[in-house]
Amino acid sequence: MRLSLALFLVPAFAVAQYQGPESVEYDPIGDRYLVSNTGSQRIKQRAADGTVTDFTGALPAAPYGLEILGDVVYACMGGGVRGFSLANGEQVSSIALNAGFANGITTDGEYLYVTDFHNSQRRIFKVDPGAGTSSILAASLPGQPNGIVHVPGTDQLLVAFWGNPAAVRAYHRESGALLGEVTTNVGNIDGINIDCEGRVLIASWSPARISRFTWGSTPVFENLGVPGLSNPADIDYDAVHHRVCIPNSGNHTVTLFDLACTSTDMDESAWTPTERRISPNPARDIVAVEPPFRTSEPYLLLNPRGSVIGGGTLGAGAQLDISPLAPGVYTMQFTRNGEWFRFVKE
Repeated sequence: MRLSLALFLVPAFAVAQYQGPESVEYDPIGDRYLVSNTGSQRIKQRAADGTVTDFTGALPAAPYGLEILGDVVYACMGGGVRGFSLANGEQVSSIALNAGFANGITTDGEYLYVTDFHNSQRRIFKVDPGAGTSSILAASLPGQPNGIVHVPGTDQLLVAFWGNPAAVRAYHRESGALLGEVTTNVGNIDGINIDCEGRVLIASWSPARISRFTWGSTPVFENLGVPGLSNPADIDYDAVHHRVCIPNSGNHTVTLFDLACTSTDMDESAWTPTERRISPNPARDIVAVEPPFRTSEPYLLLNPRGSVIGGGTLGAGAQLDISPLAPGVYTMQFTRNGEWFRFVKE
């Protein structure tokens, strides 16, 4: 494993570019980072060259968690969720949840899942953005749920909890049933995500740290040693540039930390029993599953924003032409056996 600090050197005035940054969401199509600012009630965008501009104007409430689904970025705001067009930042939807404090948000490519951080509520909402409706997936949780992430290709939602020591719990995205939990060695976890090797990343306040561990029995918590953290909040993982994207709500900065993989393939073994992988990865034109399936297998292809863009049947030993795809991170999910793989299109 190689860890290094990304070249994210900015002039002193850059501190004023963000006001209470709470969430970072990487947009692989636009190659930019969207940052929710609770202090200015705006969503900012950081371009590939480091330029920071307004993505939205002043909003009626402070934006917290961000999640891209399709051509919309959804923001937790007050007691609900609002959607903004990725093309121009204009609001395109508003979904009331009656949450006490809508905070963390994730997607499985079809639905949104939102945590209610309010101490008297402690809920997870399931949101249908197309219909503009919502339901309570899980309630009366054993602690204040903060960050949330869906594990692609599975029914698991991993939820980070406030408290000391803090817990990470897995919930079923259909039934809301508790599937498992671990107690960490840190306190007050704000953000959670998954890296390119399938390991869990958590951002804690006590201490200010980005930690990584493998989901399963007897986890070992690895401190990534990211410098300059101050109340790190809702993190994202940029699988195109291999970076952890960290909003520091305590000192009004954003850190991009390079986190290279020990291999170019995501380790699905933490979630599904498989030794297969996509090869080559990254790729420009042709990919294949190795070792190959013995029979033809139906699959779905999900784009970097989690939307289904294609599918079909992959024959035994067959190759897939990905040359028409735009650069980004894609997921191939085999619907019959539940196996899934991520690959990078260069």
